[in-house]
Amino acid sequence: MLVEIKDLIFTTDPKQALRMSRQLAALAALMLFTIASIYFSYSNMLKSADILLLDINLIFWAGLLLITLVIRSGISQRFPDPSMTMVQMLWCSIYILTLIYLLNDWRSIALMPYFAILSFGYFRLDFKEFLAVTVFCVFGYLFVIIYLYVNEPLRIHFDKEMVQLLGFAMTCAVMVYTGSAVNNLRVGFRERNDQLAEALRLNTRLATTDDLTGLYTRRYLMNMLSNQKALSERDDSDFVILFADLDHFKHINDSFGHYIGDIVLKNFADIIRTSIREIDYGSRFGGEEFVVLLVNTDIEQSKNIAERIRHSLEHFNFSDVAPGLHVTVSIGMASYKQYNSIQETLMTADNRMYLAKEQGRNKIVSE
Repeated sequence: MLVEIKDLIFTTDPKQALRMSRQLAALAALMLFTIASIYFSYSNMLKSADILLLDINLIFWAGLLLITLVIRSGISQRFPDPSMTMVQMLWCSIYILTLIYLLNDWRSIALMPYFAILSFGYFRLDFKEFLAVTVFCVFGYLFVIIYLYVNEPLRIHFDKEMVQLLGFAMTCAVMVYTGSAVNNLRVGFRERNDQLAEALRLNTRLATTDDLTGLYTRRYLMNMLSNQKALSERDDSDFVILFADLDHFKHINDSFGHYIGDIVLKNFADIIRTSIREIDYGSRFGGEEFVVLLVNTDIEQSKNIAERIRHSLEHFNFSDVAPGLHVTVSIGMASYKQYNSIQETLMTADNRMYLAKEQGRNKIVSE
């Protein structure tokens, strides 16, 4: 039951859960502001009756709950800032400005929550956004002072309020500076993390993928064979290894050049990719040798895949890159269950590939 309530509030998405936890923490802090406003009213520090303050608090919390609902529903993920930080800061600023207007005295007390509100923007807003919120706060306070001075002069000490405004503006200026510095650090760390993540992806790709063909490397395939061996022993499944070697590849390089040879290797890799299933693994074992791991299958089922690879290469049209070029492949096959050893299965598939070459090449040998 508790897990269901937790998932209902925070969701199972880690990023969305983090946003909601921060949102609830912000709501808890804003509840303290509301309690403070009730205390102001109880202490007769506000201009108007309790009913007006009640309406203001209801409107304020209705807005906060609406924002929270938008965040929780995932609608805010379409926005540049899914946490809606700037919207919430401006909404809270309007609430505090209203309290500043209602206070008969001690308006500087209501300025203090501004610094807590502005601190929420340190890790979300860029310099321009942070400056916009700060300018709104300062000029909002100035507007309240001028409005009171013109319309309700008995409720304000103008000189005192102007000094407070100056101090408030200077403090906000410092917060803008520190906020922009923190934001620059945040952006810098994020960029470096992105660079490190990209470097890690590149290193992983280089370690697992052949640079020319895009197939897996020999080392990665050996790891997958070890994993498949463990799976086979656990669920009594079988897998098949295809050992393929391009026929007369040295002659292709000597006659047409290594550039054409590379094109042949790339096209054969594409043929392997399109011929096997998503759960299978194709690798370049070295030079013109390729090894394919066909999981959860047997020799009879694998013959169709091997034939599809052989037939596709035999009938592949290389005339666009090298007129007269014709490429074939010899393939040897072996199933793991017959030997229960990766090395013996690989060696058997390799030997059968050489037997296919001895029998005239462009053949498949499975026994």
